[in-house]
Amino acid sequence: MKNLMLLVMGAFLVSSCLDDDDNNNNGNTITSPVSTGAFVLNKGADGAADGSLTYLDFETMAARQIEGIGAGPNDAYTKGDTIFIVNSSDNSIVVVDKKFSVIKRLSTTSEMGEAEGFCPRHITGYGNRIYFTTYGGYVGILDAKSLEISKEKYKVGSGPEGLCISGTSTEPVLYVCNSDYGNGNASISRVSLSAAGGVETITSDEIRNPQEIIAEGGSLYILDGGHYTDENSLPQDAGLYRYYNGSVTQLIADATNLGVGLVYMNGYAVGYYFVTINAPDENSDYSYSTFNTYTGSRGTLRLTEDSGYEIFSPAAIAVDPITGNIAIASYSKDPETGLASKTLPGYVNMYGSSGMYIEDSHIQTGIMPSFIGFILGTITYTF
Repeated sequence: MKNLMLLVMGAFLVSSCLDDDDNNNNGNTITSPVSTGAFVLNKGADGAADGSLTYLDFETMAARQIEGIGAGPNDAYTKGDTIFIVNSSDNSIVVVDKKFSVIKRLSTTSEMGEAEGFCPRHITGYGNRIYFTTYGGYVGILDAKSLEISKEKYKVGSGPEGLCISGTSTEPVLYVCNSDYGNGNASISRVSLSAAGGVETITSDEIRNPQEIIAEGGSLYILDGGHYTDENSLPQDAGLYRYYNGSVTQLIADATNLGVGLVYMNGYAVGYYFVTINAPDENSDYSYSTFNTYTGSRGTLRLTEDSGYEIFSPAAIAVDPITGNIAIASYSKDPETGLASKTLPGYVNMYGSSGMYIEDSHIQTGIMPSFIGFILGTITYTF
């Protein structure tokens, strides 16, 4: 999803290949990326209990629940047939294979140190290196082949959250959101991953509590969690921002959750399509907004045709990088209190890019869904 040169075949080409008679072809083949399924990480009843994973197979639209993922799963990164899951509550990274069997558990505190590896938060990857943030103030490194955590690590800022890879193949760059837990000393770390690289710090009065980051060209797109005026207040100035050439511009006000898709032109990805949720807490009113980095256009997303399966309290959002379909996870409504339940299973709905509900896409998840990811594969057409 972070590679803007991803090639996807057009609908006409796909349909024409499917129409060909296998006995009347020229022996030519085309391989195209496809989305084969989606998965949801569920934190569990109190946010620290044993987490789970819910998998939805797009071919059959059947779902299954996988337990024993870890305590407090917060984020995941998919590389081929392998999923790397970050568990904040038990300081672990769990490696899962394509059958969703746990093949390895790694303790970040054991491998990095009690302070340095405390509370891993977010994860991404480049090549055979997997990068993850910890509340110890570090970015740790996991080798995707050996499945071992490296002794090498990068010291970044306070309360690091989301991270992304940008730059070129010879000069890759890692950007890290340092939230400072919303206390006012937030920053962005720019980590050069080359042999002679170093760590630089980007600051701005308008970067208050960065949570997620996406780099495109010279721009950084930042989901900022905003600041709090007191312990019981809702976040102020939360939203989607663009940092460019030292200046910060607000693109979407009051955004608290972010889904990232791709914009295609002639079969090539040329930009990002952001879909945000504005939901300050589990029981507040909510809305959805969009921003297209290629055209610069803003919009409002309205969900339709989901009568009987409406989103009650949105908890996570993701955009399929191949189809553009939107997945939204929700808490269920507690029948006794009428509030969002953190003890009952949640659910996920799938919507087209226009917001129309996809029939039979409503599935039950585990308790407290927190993250949605997609499983990508390939399909080969012969013509």
